[in-house]
Amino acid sequence: MKKLMIVLAAMTFLFACNSQTKNAETKVESVNPEWIEVVLNVEGMTCDGCENAIKAGVESLDGIDVVESSHEEGWTKVKFDQSLTSMEEIKGKITDTGYVVEGEKKEENL
Repeated sequence: MKKLMIVLAAMTFLFACNSQTKNAETKVESVNPEWIEVVLNVEGMTCDGCENAIKAGVESLDGIDVVESSHEEGWTKVKFDQSLTSMEEIKGKITDTGYVVEGEKKEENL
């Protein structure tokens, strides 16, 4: 009887885990994002705190996947779903945080 209860508990656990995995896979498949990655020249960053401020501001927008900055090299990289947010919104958020966006940087310059 004890072995039967253990087997039933294990089967219930495995079934529950499998159901959650299928739901997650379905959710991912139903989304068709229009991803774009840009690297912006950003002036005014002087420290890690500046990088973190930009990251927090930009990540508050919808559709943001990755935000990385380098205060030493003066750039911010953003990967985002352009169907949910725009370059203007991203640049505006960086400007609102107190920094100046000076155009885009070419990827090979990183």
